[in-house]
Amino acid sequence: MPRTAEGKPRRVLRMPQQARSRRTREKILSAAVACFEELGYDATTTAAIARRARIAVGSLYGYFKDKRAILLELFGKTANDIASTVIRDLDPAAWRSADPRVGVRTLINTLFHTRTFNPGMQRIIWERYFKDPEFREAVQATEHRIRSAMVELFAVLKTQGRLRVKDVPTAAFVVYTSVEWTASRLMLGTAGAEIDPAVDAASDMVSRFLFHDVRR
Repeated sequence: MPRTAEGKPRRVLRMPQQARSRRTREKILSAAVACFEELGYDATTTAAIARRARIAVGSLYGYFKDKRAILLELFGKTANDIASTVIRDLDPAAWRSADPRVGVRTLINTLFHTRTFNPGMQRIIWERYFKDPEFREAVQATEHRIRSAMVELFAVLKTQGRLRVKDVPTAAFVVYTSVEWTASRLMLGTAGAEIDPAVDAASDMVSRFLFHDVRR
């Protein structure tokens, strides 16, 4: 048993099992991100993830049944970060006395820049969206959260007489879908445009669509 300088037994502090478990889980998730981004989802194996995490494959299976379960958890974390960030910019209180065009630009800037949250992971999730119904449902659940917040904001702006459009749910669908598709193209690297100019152009387009005082 370890002893102090005075020769007394030294108490050894042990890491609680729960803390060890959380650290191992985080090591697995971090290793999976690295493997998915480096090798791609299809070529990544649980053995490769375990090697990267420096744990036994059997230990990995104590936390996740397969790589799909790991990817779903990673998506859940990323999607929650994205939705929470965007919904903060949709708080009606923040729009009450502000220029709505400034609010639109802030919102679209946020939507576009959330694509920098684990971009490699987002590309993989985009691919899985078309192949796996569970991923599709998870993506749609995130979309529903954001669009619901957008509908709430637009309804408030409409009661204030600031909104030009009449059908609020459809307006929210059109705005979200057009901005989301543009942001996804930027993230996938196929848009042929830079983020900041795209933010300016999309902000102008959405403001003209939504509000009375910016149509020319």
